[in-house]
Amino acid sequence: MSIPINTKSLTCVEYPGRVKNVEKMLETLGGEENVSKAVSDSSRRLDLRFRPGDPYCRPVYGDRFPTSSLLVRVRRTRRVRKDRAKGSEDVPASSSTGTMETPAPSTSSSQEERVTYNTEVLGIVDTTYRFQAMADFQYLPLHRTPDGRTVQLYDQLLLEGLEEQGFYQKDVPLFLPPATFSRIDTPQNYHYRKDPAHNYKNPMKALSSSNLIGVARARRPHNAIFFNFEELQVPTKPLDAAVDHVDRYNLHSELAEIKKLFQERWIWSRNALQVRTNIPLLRLKFLLPICAYYVATGPWRSLWVKFGYDPRKDPTAKQYQLLDFRIRQRPDAEQLAVKAKRSCFNYTLPTMMHKPLPQVVQIKDSSGAGSSGEGEAQDAKTKEDIEKEATYIFRPGMLPAYRQMFYQLCDLHDPRLQAIIHENDGGETDCTEKDGWCLPNTHAKLRDIISAEVSKMSTIIKRDKKSQGGRSGTGPDVREEEEEDEDHDDDMSDSEVDPDQQVAQDSDNEMETEMLEFL
Repeated sequence: MSIPINTKSLTCVEYPGRVKNVEKMLETLGGEENVSKAVSDSSRRLDLRFRPGDPYCRPVYGDRFPTSSLLVRVRRTRRVRKDRAKGSEDVPASSSTGTMETPAPSTSSSQEERVTYNTEVLGIVDTTYRFQAMADFQYLPLHRTPDGRTVQLYDQLLLEGLEEQGFYQKDVPLFLPPATFSRIDTPQNYHYRKDPAHNYKNPMKALSSSNLIGVARARRPHNAIFFNFEELQVPTKPLDAAVDHVDRYNLHSELAEIKKLFQERWIWSRNALQVRTNIPLLRLKFLLPICAYYVATGPWRSLWVKFGYDPRKDPTAKQYQLLDFRIRQRPDAEQLAVKAKRSCFNYTLPTMMHKPLPQVVQIKDSSGAGSSGEGEAQDAKTKEDIEKEATYIFRPGMLPAYRQMFYQLCDLHDPRLQAIIHENDGGETDCTEKDGWCLPNTHAKLRDIISAEVSKMSTIIKRDKKSQGGRSGTGPDVREEEEEDEDHDDDMSDSEVDPDQQVAQDSDNEMETEMLEFL
């Protein structure tokens, strides 16, 4: 006997309840659309709301598990036959479709009952969602009246349209749900042990303003040297603790590559070094404090400067100054194909965030002139490089990667911008904390030109989308992907600094974020 097997891939949901109505069960899971979204995203949990019509219902989450199971369907058929003449019994024929017949005890002398089992494998279950986490507290909008009755407050809390002034002047009971729910829904083993960093003899001695609210752990210092613009002397060598990381984490080859780049250019941003070297951020955090010091204030803030070099004494360092550009808030700003680095909509797990990769939009030639196959291959190659460089380089005809960008003046590849930057070449007399070696109001002029370029590209994108009916054929090429958020503050181990480790690009270029990573 052989059983037919269907190799279709299936997903199993171990529903935490007795299912009597399949449609209502799917409604608690958000429908087939929500289940499909969870299945298509391996990092997303499946949420279940026992009260799908209640906006205050706190869902329970099912975790994804890889499995190797079979979905088998067994059909049992009962047949009752009358007895035939003696010597004319039916002989069951052999079957190759998974059917097996067995005689059942007869309840009558003139009848015979036969039971048939038909077995079929419907598919292979390679993914299973199990609801093993704890359910959070539920807050119901209920109010108890003086006579003991319980009344729901949905009609008073949910607004379905514009209400008159009297609606807002009613004296209604307060219903205040918690500001936030628990971020962790799995039980943890908590051992009641003393905190080794806590001073039990004099608690106020170890208490500082930065630790008034406890955190999970203290940050691991990366031994970076911070420099302020008003300081007189620049650092000339790294800390000994930073140099010790070279042998500890085997950073010799990457260190030579970083030193070579600092010989070519004495001031770099972390994003530029990461794109130029493809060194994972985990290792780059330990390499930079060995080669350069971090500038916290002034025209070179958030940049890394080679030890011993003082840009305040060299007018040629003007080209390495920082330009903080932000897309201006206006009515059409939300329609641009430039996403923010962080958004509450990027959160899918209670403890995980997904943020978009740099989105590069290139405006192609409106003439639509074709090119040869070799030319197309060359364009595809340069396009990938340009997408990576968009995190720190500005080019005409391309949108910024994010709504806030930190550019070095030498990375503004526009003749109009460079003409403004080098307007006072040879006439620099004083380096100020606000403008550096540039003329006053230089940064404002640069921002105006870049903002005008962004508005121009936005108009072209809208026109192309309208003419193409929303399809992206020859119009803007928008890359929309997600990148897992990284928290690389933990101390590095040998496995964490593996050169083959796939560490996603971290494109956060805000000065505050980078400073916190090295504190």
